[in-house]
Amino acid sequence: MLIDWSRIKINQPTIVTIGVFDGVHRGHQAILSLLVEKSFTFGLPGVVVTFDPHPSEIVRREKVEFLLDINDRLAIIENFPHTYTVLIRFDEQFAEKTPEEFIREMKEKLNLKEIIIGQNFYFGKGRKGNINLLEELGERYNFKVSIVPPVEYQGVPISSSRIRDALKKGNINSANEMLGRYFFLKGRVIRGKGLGKEIGFPTANISVPSRIIIPKLGVYASIGTIEDEKFIGVTNIGFAPSLKGEKEVTVETHFLDFNRDIYDRLVKIELVEYIRPEIRFSSLEQLVTQINIDIESARDIIKRKVLG
Repeated sequence: MLIDWSRIKINQPTIVTIGVFDGVHRGHQAILSLLVEKSFTFGLPGVVVTFDPHPSEIVRREKVEFLLDINDRLAIIENFPHTYTVLIRFDEQFAEKTPEEFIREMKEKLNLKEIIIGQNFYFGKGRKGNINLLEELGERYNFKVSIVPPVEYQGVPISSSRIRDALKKGNINSANEMLGRYFFLKGRVIRGKGLGKEIGFPTANISVPSRIIIPKLGVYASIGTIEDEKFIGVTNIGFAPSLKGEKEVTVETHFLDFNRDIYDRLVKIELVEYIRPEIRFSSLEQLVTQINIDIESARDIIKRKVLG
């Protein structure tokens, strides 16, 4: 159940976790799993408190490239069988709350009995609240603090920033391992230039929200989901000239063994493996030859990694 912060008031004691949870990666999943476990063990409501926009966008005026948009983030969080998801609209006023003001408000609104956090948890104005202060406030306001150790990948703690870095470098396998699922892009199919259709390889041009991170340019083996049906795809992420003469990044997917009109349909594209970088072709014949090679590569990859 999703509840707005301004309207929530819970009388029963609760077990709470707090975070942005961008990507809902394996580190986040460990925290959420413990929340669910404790909620069932003690028979108390489990509450996930998350934020939108990202605090860094307000406090430091940074542009954040998200791994998930807010709706997908909330949907994945909701897959964990807790009781409430609370969304805080993070703004300048909220950013001014001191660590103690924030915790006191948590106590008043959520009747906080226990809070579950990761080791890198900071809170309050200027991120001045740390684990030591949280434990002091726990003694003062009568709640327990449980700290979840980091989940590591290749000996280093998993983080959203690490996953973003892997995506930008084309290390999709590493990103997927840290996420615990395939990274995906989601958007509606829009009209393209139709070149793919002219040469026998129609593509779906996906309109990806501007706040979502775009991985390294190139060709990927992918899985497309359209209205709960899954299809093998070859996805190209690359530059295309815009009407203003500027280059803009496009996401195009050719679905294998597929012939439907999906214009304006919502499509989810999961990136399974990076096949190759972008290539400039001197002729359409070279392009067609390479596309056929990419298709066979995608078939083999999906058969080996997904179907096998």
